[in-house]
Order: sequence, then structure tokens, then C-alpha cells
Amino acid sequence: MVDTKNIRASICKIGKLLYDRDLTDSSGGNISVRDGNYIYINPRRAGHDFQWEIDEDTIIVTDICKMPVIGEVNRISREAATHYYIYQNFPEINSVIHGHPFYMMAFGAAHMDIPPISEGTRAVLGNFPVTNVPEVVPGSIEQAEEIVKNFKKRRELDPGCPLICNIPFHGTFAAGETINDAFLYTEVANNCAKILIYRQSMFGNDPKADFEVHKHFTKEDFKTIEVSKDVCTPGYAYTDVFGRKTVFGSSGSSIGTEFSDISKRVTEEVLRQLKK
Repeated sequence: MVDTKNIRASICKIGKLLYDRDLTDSSGGNISVRDGNYIYINPRRAGHDFQWEIDEDTIIVTDICKMPVIGEVNRISREAATHYYIYQNFPEINSVIHGHPFYMMAFGAAHMDIPPISEGTRAVLGNFPVTNVPEVVPGSIEQAEEIVKNFKKRRELDPGCPLICNIPFHGTFAAGETINDAFLYTEVANNCAKILIYRQSMFGNDPKADFEVHKHFTKEDFKTIEVSKDVCTPGYAYTDVFGRKTVFGSSGSSIGTEFSDISKRVTEEVLRQLKK
């Protein structure tokens, strides 16, 4: 589980998770987190030298212009320019992940976009494909500029669109409000690419295989997933956790209200004691 209260620990854990799930490899990958004006970023060669078994003390801290706070600046990941450039252009972004997701890279090597074809992909990444930036020197300022251009284009299409792109023959960049968001975008997009590859290998151009998305759910449709829903219809008879015979939705079924009242009284009593 990612330790969201300990930024350094979260970078170490996400790095190992990326490595274990084939979302990066020993040749690269890097992670950063912004906390106010501080940038936390992993050292270079975390994959090559340590297979992402790094500890918290290796994480380097700088300001948003790469001025050192903790650690040696010349030990920062070689992809750092893109991380800092993203933060400077998107103030709402607090984490950036660069990975080498195997299935996404297959699309990048073909200069092909990755269309969102699963409900999970569309719910997380939206209805726009993950696109490729031009081929650029890895870790260069040109790469940073092209990725920011790509991200700005996504935001032009949809102001709330998650930020992720493919780099041909290289890897991916994802940026989110939290490190968990950036990881989620990377994993979901890679799973989408995997589905597309498996679908083609299994069915090819079989005319009986229907590859169309028949229902394009809106952002509002997906938001309803988060809404708490009743799981019983009124009139359903059952025995509750206290062993009482009750009917869901009946006037006598007031467990939820009782529990809410008890919680309220306990909270009020605790606050009263704390004020003494």
C-alpha cells in the first residue's frame, strides 16, 4: 500500500510496483512528486543498479527549478527535465511517472494511437486516445516541450482529461494530482493496449467479431458509479445483524437512522471531552 503521508516511501513503493507489473524495466523509468515548492524525485539508475529496490534516503529533493535541497542534483534521474517542465506548466499536477509499459510501447513502436476501448479505460482516461509525441532525444528539453504540447492538446479537447502520452520507441509519461493517479493512468492505458493486442491476435479480421463500441457513456454516466446505491428493493424480508426480523424500506426498519444517531452522540461526547 502506498504511504501517502511519506512521499519518499510512496515513490519507492510505486517504483517497485511499476517494475513488478512490467510497467517499467531495468533500463529506465522515473517518478517524482511535488509537495508545494518541493520536488521529490528518484535517483538515476534505480532500475539498472537496484531493480527498483530503493530506499527512502535515496530520494532527492529540490525546488521547482531543480535547485538542491536534499541530495546531489547530478544524481537526479536523466528524465528530470520533463518532470520539472510539466510541473511548471500544470500547477494542478503533483506527480509524474515515466515508465516503459510493454504493451503501450508496442503501439508507440508502430506510431499508433491507443483508442479507449474498455469501460475502465474510458472511465479513467476519457474518450480520447492516448497519442504519440514526435521522436525526440530521450531526456532532452525537446522531449519535455513535446510532452507538454501533447498534454495541453489533451486539455484543449477536454479540460479534465487525464494527462498521459506515448513516446515512440521509448516509453510513456503520465501526470496526475497524486502519485496514485499517475500510476493508475499508466496501468489502465497499458491494459487497454493489451486488450487491443490480444483482440487482434485472437480474432484477427474475423467478420464475426464485433469490435464496435455500441454505447459511448458520458462523463456524467461514469460519475454515477461513485454514488452509493441501495442494494435491496423495498419489501425485501431478512434477518438483520441483531437477529431481528425486518423488512427493507418498512417504517420499522430504522437501523441506519439508529446507527447515525449513535455515531452523532459518540462524536459529540468525544468533542466535549476534548474541550475540557
